[in-house]
Amino acid sequence: MDTHTPLPGLNIQSFERMSDEEFWNYARQRVNAVPELPAHSEYLECRLSSNGCLVVLRDLAEVLPPPHRLARLPGMPIWMAGIMAWRGETVAVVDLDCYLLGSRDGGAQTKEGMLLMASSKDSMVGLLVPSLGLTSTIAPELITAFMTSHDPNPADDIEIIEGIYADLPILNICALLTRLVQQIRMATYHG
Repeated sequence: MDTHTPLPGLNIQSFERMSDEEFWNYARQRVNAVPELPAHSEYLECRLSSNGCLVVLRDLAEVLPPPHRLARLPGMPIWMAGIMAWRGETVAVVDLDCYLLGSRDGGAQTKEGMLLMASSKDSMVGLLVPSLGLTSTIAPELITAFMTSHDPNPADDIEIIEGIYADLPILNICALLTRLVQQIRMATYHG
């Protein structure tokens, strides 16, 4: 009869001689000794007019059909589709295709596509995308660093792109929303 357990250093007789307190102390030590596995995150593919991008699902509060109407404000950048009410607050809606690619044709229209309600610690913005692809669970070791050599100002892209997976950029939603809010405020004050 095998008196050894899978736990290192102890056999069944050792457990039998332990008090309840010793057993639970040992159990707590073993639980804390288990190494954490790398966190796999789930990503949503956003299909844009040229290629696409990935967004971490935990950065999205909700995915909705686009609103029927958006209120357009004077002086707003072309990539800002307008504003809308969402859960009792006014939210800026950004045409992500137009913002990232600088193209209005082929971008999301308010009657088609999907609206991603993206959130960071102190911002909520609606991201209008032409269409969505599948969700994927991706291990961190499969994501490569984003490097650019063709962009005259690579710091702009590096800030909002946190990596690449399957030739798709993974957007850093926190950095993207921070930049969007800053640019909207600048347009409001200077427009």
